Amino acid sequence: MTNNGRWTIFGVLLTVNVMSSVMLRGTWYQTVISVVTGLGVLAVVIDYLVRGRGGAR
Repeated sequence: MTNNGRWTIFGVLLTVNVMSSVMLRGTWYQTVISVVTGLGVLAVVIDYLVRGRGGAR
């Protein structure tokens, strides 16, 4: 995964997380979406830390 792809996914997941928090405040949908997108963001950050800045070359 390239850095551009990694940070694009990070940005999309973070945007979905924030938007769901604002739009679905207090519903169980918001909790599920926050957990799933939060895990996705965590996976992208771990991928960045493990593979480093260069990505697959």
